[in-house]
Amino acid sequence: MLKVVEIFYSIQGEGTYSGVPSIFIRLHGCNLACSFCDDALHKGDYKSYRYEEVLNAIQDYPAKRVIITGGEPSITDLNAFIKFLQAKDYYVCVETNGFKLDHIKAADWITYSPKDWDALLTQGYNEIKFIVSREDDTQKITNFKSDGPIYIQPLNFFDKPDMENLDFCIELAKAHPQLKLSIQMHKFLGVR
Repeated sequence: MLKVVEIFYSIQGEGTYSGVPSIFIRLHGCNLACSFCDDALHKGDYKSYRYEEVLNAIQDYPAKRVIITGGEPSITDLNAFIKFLQAKDYYVCVETNGFKLDHIKAADWITYSPKDWDALLTQGYNEIKFIVSREDDTQKITNFKSDGPIYIQPLNFFDKPDMENLDFCIELAKAHPQLKLSIQMHKFLGVR
């Protein structure tokens, strides 16, 4: 059984697949308590779903890309669920803080968004996304090396962009062209 907070259809607003229509499955729970996180998105009410019930909830959407997010998806071993979706021709992406990458290794695409910049993982994911504020010391980001894309994403307000953090990230990317800007496009467009 999966603890599901919500399932919805929208466009991916972040990272490599920004702009791609996707089905989002938001799971309940997280191993962290980040100050900038909106707890209601993963610590509130949830419903327990069997794999088949998730499939029933998503099969009418025209997209075949699923994004599993949270909270933190890797607090649960999701490999069997990921393989279940893949067997139904879904391309499965997971957004994680890197808690237990072994729990999501079956995914087609893993976005790693570390919250502890002093203990960065160097493998086991496809892209890395740093959430950046103008108050952050970004030296660990600018020195980080990866074979995959390195995104910086401004720390935004819950429902809209923080333009000062965006300006900071734009200048940071211009000064360090190995970094790519991810802007949470859905917040600019006012879509979910």
